Amino acid sequence: MRYNTNEPEAKAEILCPYCGSTNTELLSLFGQQLLTVQYYCNVCHTPFERIKDDDVLEDYAIRKEDQA
Repeated sequence: MRYNTNEPEAKAEILCPYCGSTNTELLSLFGQQLLTVQYYCNVCHTPFERIKDDDVLEDYAIRKEDQA
């Protein structure tokens, strides 16, 4: 995080652990554990889980605003 700058923060790209593609999308805010989220790879068509962080929640909020 950079304070007092006009530069936008770089978004973290989610890599598929199976094929390495960045063409992934958030599938569900909750995985098998409360601290994980589910993603889906559009290249190899495989769902996978990652540990939640603040970026995930911000991306989800932005996506919900775009749908409204």
